[in-house]
Amino acid sequence: MGEFSGRVALVTGAAGAGIGQATARRLAREGAAVAVTDSHARRTKEVAESLRLEFGERIAGYTLDISDRARADEVLAQVEAELGPLDFLVNNAAINLLGPISEYEPGDWDRVIDVDLNANFYLIRRVLPGMMERRRGVIVNVSSVAGWLTGGGVEGPYAAAKAAMMALTRTVAFEGGPFGVRCNAVAPGIVRSRFVEKRAEAFEREIQRTPLRRLGEPEDIANVIAFLCSEQSSFVTGETLNASGGWYMRG
Repeated sequence: MGEFSGRVALVTGAAGAGIGQATARRLAREGAAVAVTDSHARRTKEVAESLRLEFGERIAGYTLDISDRARADEVLAQVEAELGPLDFLVNNAAINLLGPISEYEPGDWDRVIDVDLNANFYLIRRVLPGMMERRRGVIVNVSSVAGWLTGGGVEGPYAAAKAAMMALTRTVAFEGGPFGVRCNAVAPGIVRSRFVEKRAEAFEREIQRTPLRRLGEPEDIANVIAFLCSEQSSFVTGETLNASGGWYMRG
């Protein structure tokens, strides 16, 4: 029994080695039934089975490319039938295709925006009415400090989508608030991943200018997400919580 016992959560992008899986594990540890969703079928099955062995039967895996709206409809219906109505939606899945705007292929731009923004809108649109009707629910959007910055000159569409996610978060919070539904975002900085580890030397300078002098761990962000889902943050909505170890400090 934990704080989220009896609650149902859906986490997107939850079968990789990063924030999504750490979040699924963190919510399950607190007693939530968790829908593990990811576009990679084998990993989704393996992660769901691993979490089920650790936390019990109310863990299920669903293969989902979040930009596929028909499949999203199918998965949401399956989750409600098998686990129950959603209490928590964590929009974590994202892609990032690097390149300067002056050379960026329009098709690549459309793909990043579809996955990193439009798909998240659609999932919110699908679950928000039910949450409002039940007068409870929490939506957490995983944004990025890139949404406040320039995208380093090579991740313009990713930065644009993450900035838009912050604005969407405020809109959903405004709409859902009178019905007891909260919506917040978390903006991670540099978090340990295979991408970062392969480029450890390049990221060392950024670590040294981070006040906490370390990379973020996926569990660090999962803890923030769990806080935003919990009653400890019951008076927080419409916010984007900066979780970058001080690498980026807002004025």
